[in-house]
This record gives sequence, C-alpha cells and structure tokens, in this order.
Amino acid sequence: MPGWRRVLTILLIVLGPGCVIYFLAKNLKNKFVELPYLGQTEYITNDEGKIIDSVNFTVPEFELTRFDGATINRDSIEGKFIVLTTLQQACPELDSCGMGIYLFNQLFFKKLIKNQKNYGNVKVLSVLTDLDGNPVPEGPNNYLRESMSEYDPSIWWMTYGDPKPLFSWEYYDMDFMQHPATPDNGEVGPYAWINSIVLLDDKGHVRAVSGAKKDSDIRNFFDMLKLLKKEDFDKKWEAEHSN
Repeated sequence: MPGWRRVLTILLIVLGPGCVIYFLAKNLKNKFVELPYLGQTEYITNDEGKIIDSVNFTVPEFELTRFDGATINRDSIEGKFIVLTTLQQACPELDSCGMGIYLFNQLFFKKLIKNQKNYGNVKVLSVLTDLDGNPVPEGPNNYLRESMSEYDPSIWWMTYGDPKPLFSWEYYDMDFMQHPATPDNGEVGPYAWINSIVLLDDKGHVRAVSGAKKDSDIRNFFDMLKLLKKEDFDKKWEAEHSN
C-alpha cells in the first residue's frame, strides 16, 4: 500500500497540473472589456412602444478606387477588420497630413506585417482627401504615389473617392465629420476625422476612434485592435464549445 500511495502521489504531482490546465483551457476563457459600438443605434419596438431589439450602425454601401485602379466597396471589407484613415497629397510629411505616416508605419503597420498569422484579416483602408476633407476625384499625384509605393498594397489599401459613407455617423450626439480639429495637437484642416483612425469590425460596425498624429494614440489604437480580435476569438470559441 505505501508503494501504491507513493505512485499515486507522483502521478498527481506530474499529471495533476496538466489536467487542471487542460480543464481550464477547454471550459474557461479570459474576460476582457469589449469595445463599444459607435454610430447611431436603431431600436426596434413592439406595439406597446417597448424596446425589444436594437441594430448597431453598419457602414453603408460605398465605392472607392485603389491607387492601382482596383475597386473597393462594401463587399470588399466583408469579414475583415478595417483600420480606416485619410491621406493627403502632401503625405507623408507629418505637418501636412492627417496621419503621422512614419509613426503609423513604425508602431502599427509593421506589427501587421510581422504578425500576419494573427492579423491576416486586418486591412488598412486610407481615403485620399484634400486638407478640407473633400474628395480628390483625380486620384494621387506622383509624389504621394511614389511615397506610398513602399507599403504592401495587399494589406494597405490606398484609395480615392467619396469618404462620407465611411466617416459620416453619429459620435457624441453629432456627425463624426462635423467635429472640429484641434490645431494645438498638430491636426490639419477644419475637422477631426481627417486626423483620426477608425476601427471597423468584420461586420462593418464602428468600434473605436483614435487620433492619428501622436505615438501614444497609435499605440493605444493597436491595443484596441487586439481587444477586438480577442472578442472575435471569444465568440468563435463559444460557438465551438456551446454544445
């Protein structure tokens, strides 16, 4: 008996932690704060006027032209996580662009490149505007085209066309495109959206907004992307283990 007890003790010491870890991995998961849904939410009511359901804002149909001539539309972003920004003809010069291209590349885009296993369904979608936020129908000039040619076009979609369908949604009780810029923070043009990064989930819902000029804002935005990816992982995990 003492020999058997010794054997059982050894087995518990060796196998016990592994069994516990296996059980936790199969039956539990970490809980993180989920990002909010931005934009106007539509509420569905019954005959008595009580709210019975809600529908989160989804970006509407749109059509943009990539610098290489390809078309990007609502179908193009289906099932993908979209990092939405603007570009201006003077980019990548920091003082003349709504986004700090160098900082964005160093702190965000290179991470996407190096971690395609985890972020393969994340695309950067940049829309060309002038400094007032107006579309540039003729497309990029040679300076911008050459400056941005070094970035992987399969991951960073640089486009031109009407930005309104993607940027016009309710944010703090007013249209996001109407929020004023803050020149003291280095923002260009009259509006904040020109200087912002917006995160869309794989269903086209707006989930996060950040400034696009400061390193701290760009770092925080990548953290928000990680949260959204974690949320997506959790939902898939729950679907696989619901039975």
